[in-house]
Amino acid sequence: MHTRTLLVATLLLVACGGEAPPPQRPSAPVVTPLAPAPVASATASSPTQVCGQPPARTVDTVETKFGITVADPYRWMEGNENAELSAWLRAQGQCTRGYVGRITGRDALFKRLRDLGMSRSRVFDMELAGGRAFYKRIGAGEELEKLVVRESGGAERVLVDPAKLAQGDKHVSVNSYAPSPDGKLIAYDLALGGAEVSQIHVMDVATGNDRPDVIERIWGEMSASWLPDGKSFFYTQLAPAGANADPMLDMEVKLHILGQPVERDVAILGSGVGTALKVAHEEFPVLIIEPGTAWLIAHLGGAHRESRIAVAPLTKLDRSGAGNTPWHTVAEYSDQVESAKVHGDRLYMRTFKDASNHKIISVPLTAPDLSKARVEVPEAPDAIIMYFGAARDAAYVETMVGGRARLWRVPWGGTPVPIALPYDGWIDDLATDPLRDGARFSIESWTRPTDYYDVDAKRGSASIAGIAATTTADYSNIVAEEVEATSSDGTAVPLSMLHPKDLPLDGSRPAILYGYGGYGASETPNFSASRLAWLERGGVFAICHVRGGGEKGYEWQVDGTHEHKMNGVHDFEACGQYLIEHKLTSASHLAARGVSMGGALVGRAITDRPDLFAAANIAVGVVNPTRILLAENGANQKMELGDPETEAGFKSVYDMDAFLHVTSGTAYPAVIFTVGVNDKRVAPWMTGKMAARMQAVSTSGRPILVRIDDDAGHGIGSTRDQVFAEQADVDSFFLAAAGDPAFQVR
Repeated sequence: MHTRTLLVATLLLVACGGEAPPPQRPSAPVVTPLAPAPVASATASSPTQVCGQPPARTVDTVETKFGITVADPYRWMEGNENAELSAWLRAQGQCTRGYVGRITGRDALFKRLRDLGMSRSRVFDMELAGGRAFYKRIGAGEELEKLVVRESGGAERVLVDPAKLAQGDKHVSVNSYAPSPDGKLIAYDLALGGAEVSQIHVMDVATGNDRPDVIERIWGEMSASWLPDGKSFFYTQLAPAGANADPMLDMEVKLHILGQPVERDVAILGSGVGTALKVAHEEFPVLIIEPGTAWLIAHLGGAHRESRIAVAPLTKLDRSGAGNTPWHTVAEYSDQVESAKVHGDRLYMRTFKDASNHKIISVPLTAPDLSKARVEVPEAPDAIIMYFGAARDAAYVETMVGGRARLWRVPWGGTPVPIALPYDGWIDDLATDPLRDGARFSIESWTRPTDYYDVDAKRGSASIAGIAATTTADYSNIVAEEVEATSSDGTAVPLSMLHPKDLPLDGSRPAILYGYGGYGASETPNFSASRLAWLERGGVFAICHVRGGGEKGYEWQVDGTHEHKMNGVHDFEACGQYLIEHKLTSASHLAARGVSMGGALVGRAITDRPDLFAAANIAVGVVNPTRILLAENGANQKMELGDPETEAGFKSVYDMDAFLHVTSGTAYPAVIFTVGVNDKRVAPWMTGKMAARMQAVSTSGRPILVRIDDDAGHGIGSTRDQVFAEQADVDSFFLAAAGDPAFQVR
């Protein structure tokens, strides 16, 4: 099972541009509440109406909550099935297509992006089972990744090719997957149109034939979890349609026996299943059995790092549906455990309890008392423990030092031994098989594509695995620099910068500043072939590692969450100021980009400091979090954002609500919002509300556009051409806003 990403299964998309991502970051100033006066509707003559955009109607909605008065003239846009909003978004999208289509240079940029991006082949998301390696591969010139298997002898076979599974004008993508412990069967998830809500299918690996077992309503990152017999598995299922406005409430773990009708599958865990282990409505229940063990691990979590952990012997699993499995709770959220694995008779856990940089502890399964836990890998002052995988011979532990990966082999009960890496980069994939020795890992950097290496358990050294990426993108003229910007409260904020070696430091070059800052996610080095199209034009690409991420441990995350969210916004502004002061760019050439939770960051940055940026792209952004509980995947975000139904939660969420901080009479940068119609992670109506308000009130005369994609969701599962087309539109928009003579609007 893909336990590495399991407990962040509902994290919003983290991607800093380029190819489609593999499935799966002083106290805030007082803000004056919005006045309840109605907002004037935009008209066709408004300076922001650049392509005949339809003005959005307004409603007189004003409310006072916990002493804060809020005007919400576009509240009518809310709702999962809103025909009027859909029509408005499509009209906006049509205008945007016409506008970007008139930008000279856009088509040539798209061709260059596509030539570079399509030249790249990639391998990622690897699992080891039964002597076989399973992974996703996308070849040069291909649109979607395939699911493949590599036999122990080195032969590779395609198991699932989604290009052959399209349904009409909707493409199909492979989301999660899980091989059985012996590697003979594989359960894999298919999603339609980038929506991520998937079906589980089961295939015989040797023959490539699908079994009749098909299970609906699976969130795309939640793969099956096989029982040791290889004939049954657990799965986590979304609530039935209509059961909740948010189908991620009241999810259930069920047990499926191969060949048995799905209607007979028994619920094992859930908010309405028994009382032995209480599950809250918004918690995501997941069951795992590590190969070679006979213990169940129950993970209860969501869009946050910490999990509740419980264990029970497999022999005592209640298969009746009454929910009477004798669970023993090992960790509550307050124990700050992020992940857990079983080896032998002990449970091993990664935790940040009293250890901001994390530590690994263990307890005996028969008496799992955290107060008596044994420290297996202690916290280090300069290294953050990011992940550990369990092999037969050892735990393999990945740490982060200064934004770069380090790898350790830790024999069970023994002393950590460092594994020399081939170069300074990032390990994005670390695969182990609990039934076999050794490990396999991938490594990449900002300027080098991915290679896989095998760790020899006996020698403790790494050797090339013969599974590598290819690309024609030549980064030999590109420099990757790591510097620090100083935030408004004096905090040193890491800033990664990519630019040509001969960049003139005169402020004349366009720059993109990217940020995320949510869930403790770290923005680590990643290679993008298509990103070179921006850099080779003399552009700068920078990543601001704001508070709210995990680049400096748990304390860094906490200092950018809830009532501290504006710290991350000021960090982002400080990074922009650094680029300007050091003349890598200027305010008239600087563009901001934020995706998903990064939309909250960038949305507040452009509403707090509109003078700092020439343009911005907010992609599938969380820009109206005060209304998050009205959206799909909303209740799941309370631990990250705060609960807007409480006074403290509402006030902290209000501070980070970009929509509510769009004010009349302000000269805003040019903004292009991008959204997938099938998005189930962030409600498209958030984008609609903020775009409509900015179009109505901005005085800059700069365009405020909405780009939509009818065959996409949150960006996960999109085809490469979809990604390159969006990137071409956004980058062309940025270059036009920066006054590039090759990118002018005809």
